Amino acid sequence: MSSFRISLRSVLFLAAFLLAGVSLSAQEIRRSTVVPDEEITGPLLIFRSVERAWRAGNAQALSALASDSRVRVELRGLERSGGYFTRPQIFYIFKNLFTSTKQINFAFVKYHNLDKEDSRVYGIAQRSYKTKRGGGLYKDMVYVTLVKEGAQWVVAEITSTW
Repeated sequence: MSSFRISLRSVLFLAAFLLAGVSLSAQEIRRSTVVPDEEITGPLLIFRSVERAWRAGNAQALSALASDSRVRVELRGLERSGGYFTRPQIFYIFKNLFTSTKQINFAFVKYHNLDKEDSRVYGIAQRSYKTKRGGGLYKDMVYVTLVKEGAQWVVAEITSTW
């Protein structure tokens, strides 16, 4: 009887161990799966588009995400002081920024108010870049605020820490 209990315990332990391994593998797969743009909606889609445009240095794509109203821009690395700008002005501001700097990294690390449809939504990105003149490496945090215009989310503010 005692050898039966030992064998039963061994079998149960082995089964639990194998099942834990299967669920661990499933979790690892879920973490590494990339969600395609078609499955992302709302503000997260805009944040992903901002991230891609910034990494690519694409001023046209970035300005296309801007509000029809004036957008507040105050960024480290700009040759002009911050303020409120129209969509065409934002295009030239970022075109100059991407021409004078080399973007090393731009990735959102935190989001706020995603579940509040009637609120301002903002994301915080870590950015690193080098200046082309001096070659210095700079790191800061960039805050991107979205608002809803009609049924669409748009960029209303882009600011960075100093």
